[in-house]
Amino acid sequence: MIPLRPFPLAIALAGVALVTTGCESTQDKSAKIAAELGPVKEEKGLKISARSKDVKVVSSTLLSDAAGSAVVVQVHNDSDRNLVNVPIAIDVRDAKGRSVYRNDIPGLEPALTQIPYIEAGGDVYWVNDQVLAIGKPETVKVTVGAGGAPFTGELPEITATEPKLEGDPFSGIVAGGNVVNETGELQGRLLLYAVALDGDEVVAAGRGAIEKLKPEPKPLPYNVYFIGDPRKADVSVTLFPTLPGFEQE
Repeated sequence: MIPLRPFPLAIALAGVALVTTGCESTQDKSAKIAAELGPVKEEKGLKISARSKDVKVVSSTLLSDAAGSAVVVQVHNDSDRNLVNVPIAIDVRDAKGRSVYRNDIPGLEPALTQIPYIEAGGDVYWVNDQVLAIGKPETVKVTVGAGGAPFTGELPEITATEPKLEGDPFSGIVAGGNVVNETGELQGRLLLYAVALDGDEVVAAGRGAIEKLKPEPKPLPYNVYFIGDPRKADVSVTLFPTLPGFEQE
């Protein structure tokens, strides 16, 4: 497995525990995801006029299960600059090549159209787990756009415990744990991306968020719901805190 270190906050885990919990409907799961990811929206649709010369697509995976579909893209930053909010477009197509979903719809959350952060010379997985296709997804085309702002500041020190898997494939599997704000200052929105690998193959992925982290170093619970089945896979959870100068309104 390629080590992911977009921040010193990434956690790569093998053999995580599975705890069985009560049943939960797909509707409940979707509602929880929407509530956790919050109301932040991008009013204008994504437009990419030129491809990035710095950020390259390493791999792309389309996942589907009873809860929906997700796209997972591994990218590499060839440049010597840390980059923030790199535009990324996906075009999901059916078996006949017809487009059934694109993330250029106005009103999407910014993290569904941008890679939040990728360090100089580093790799990271980007996850879009809100692929609301109008047909059966079969393939995905990915374009990373030119742009993204350089970042030279300090990364917020936020730590996380190892996630534990709960639930089952029918009601939904969630990775749960705690995060701690070590900065001593109020922190804004924290995104969490979870990716499960079976060897080099992405078999499950999901996203979660915590809207505010208080200055006190008190553990706060996080939950990341999966598309796909992460059981028996190596699970990594990467944290993307709000960076100074890039606060989301």
